[in-house]
Amino acid sequence: MMDIQLPASVWTGGQEEAHALLDKWLVAPGVPVRKGQVLATVVLVKAAIDVEAPEDGHITTIAVQDGDSFGAGTVLARFEAA
Repeated sequence: MMDIQLPASVWTGGQEEAHALLDKWLVAPGVPVRKGQVLATVVLVKAAIDVEAPEDGHITTIAVQDGDSFGAGTVLARFEAA
């Protein structure tokens, strides 16, 4: 099992103190996904970022809900590989 987080590179350039908004989850827990499939959309500093599946599998738990804000290092969801 693994945590789904935004890559550290997203928070570089003085944005470590910034917060992001989880705009929308595009898949529900337990629904199989493929590597690279977009799992969620996140808005950060006026830019939307897609969160992709790290490999084939499924989300087991969503930790940050649609519309919630979060900071660097926050676990967005738990993911289990197929």
